[in-house]
Amino acid sequence: MNDDFDTLAKTAVVAGALARLRTLAGLDSGMERHCLRVLHIAGHIAGDRSWSVDGEVLTVAAILHDIGLYDAASRGVYTADGALFAREMLSSHGWPQARVELCANAIERHHELRRQLRYGAEVEAIRLADRVDLSNGMLSAGLDRYWLRALTQEIPRVGLVKELTWLIGRMMRRRPGSLLGIFRRPS
Repeated sequence: MNDDFDTLAKTAVVAGALARLRTLAGLDSGMERHCLRVLHIAGHIAGDRSWSVDGEVLTVAAILHDIGLYDAASRGVYTADGALFAREMLSSHGWPQARVELCANAIERHHELRRQLRYGAEVEAIRLADRVDLSNGMLSAGLDRYWLRALTQEIPRVGLVKELTWLIGRMMRRRPGSLLGIFRRPS
């Protein structure tokens, strides 16, 4: 396991996504560590299921999946806002439209209640990984609990709950319908 994004930021797109997250969340934030755990968990899920994934798409989606919670990227429903943010950013980097949409779907659909594999393995892997991390492994998606504990020891959860509580609380005060909008989407 790699415990920081700096060594994973080997492309301009990944470096740009990471820089944007750090600008909004701050350096060494609970959110950055959450995104890194989501990346590792998503990769592990994909590997266990023998899913073929685009590693750069998976990395960018992991970094940006909660970016819509921050005011600078926020307009309404935060998952859709994050997807729009990714579309704009990735298009400016010259990604083909299909690849942009794959990443945007992973961001927009990461709170879906039903499987999202039909949109791509990256979409389903990010969805499951976010659920695993937010539940602190109580929902394991079939992953080994010892591996999950080791991941959390290597990349601690410090600050995540406080940061999410503050971000979601602010979102609920400013855009009360946003949270429900996450779950009211056409499939």
